[in-house]
Amino acid sequence: MFRLIVCLFLLNFSVGVKAQSTFDKLNKNPFKQTQWYVGLRGGANYTIVTPINRFGIIKPTDNADQELYEKKYQTVENIGAIYGLTAMFQFEQKFVVGTNFSVGQIRFSYDQELPGEANSITFSHQQNFQYLDVPIFFRYMIRPTINRFWNRSSRKPEVPGIIPFVQAGINFSVLLDAEKTVTQSIRQGEIEAEGFSFTENVNELLNPVTAGIFVGGGFRFRLGNVYLTTEANFRQGFSNVTDTDRRFANKNLVNNAYDVFDDKSFQTFEFVVGILVPIKYLSRREFIPVEI
Repeated sequence: MFRLIVCLFLLNFSVGVKAQSTFDKLNKNPFKQTQWYVGLRGGANYTIVTPINRFGIIKPTDNADQELYEKKYQTVENIGAIYGLTAMFQFEQKFVVGTNFSVGQIRFSYDQELPGEANSITFSHQQNFQYLDVPIFFRYMIRPTINRFWNRSSRKPEVPGIIPFVQAGINFSVLLDAEKTVTQSIRQGEIEAEGFSFTENVNELLNPVTAGIFVGGGFRFRLGNVYLTTEANFRQGFSNVTDTDRRFANKNLVNNAYDVFDDKSFQTFEFVVGILVPIKYLSRREFIPVEI
């Protein structure tokens, strides 16, 4: 009987030690304290152009008429597309650092009228720029701090399925391509006729790299073992997008459309949907990702 009691005691002790060691291993493993994510993102943006300094080829003889010759920036055709990749590192329950590699389309237009006594000429300019946007940002997850310790049944801690967040960062934009289309129209009395139209590549008129900041917010939704994110951001450009040294370099625009770029910056509202895939898994066979 004594031997039986001793054997049962030793068996119970060994099982307890094994369970305790497994429990401690789960709780002390630094592998599960952080997570990497990669993903895809896409959406749309709306751009507002803010002139810094205005320039023109033709100027009025009377300064009082200066506004008649200035460019009229439009606001109805300024919607572009965004698409690209994202990478993030979550080093704490509430804090994430990340970057994107996104192609952003900037579209805007303006009209410039050259009034005359007999007729008036209007030039419509439509711009289509493409930039590679590379931001560095911090994201704050608005969520309660939960106990990361696994319980003794080896069930992982519950992470909220929907988490709102706010974010802010700096942004660098590298010019990929820039085109503009110019259309001339002539009005004489009640009669209006369309003149010439041409498209020019204007890469040489723009600075190759610009910078700015952005702020925004959104939500993260858990969908199985991946995450869906929705976000809305506001970008404020700090750099002049126009190359001031090459403002008059395109002779076709200068001689035929009497056009040079103003100094300007961009303000952009963007709306993006993304898919995030976690990189670190507790079990690759069962596809159980690390959640923090």
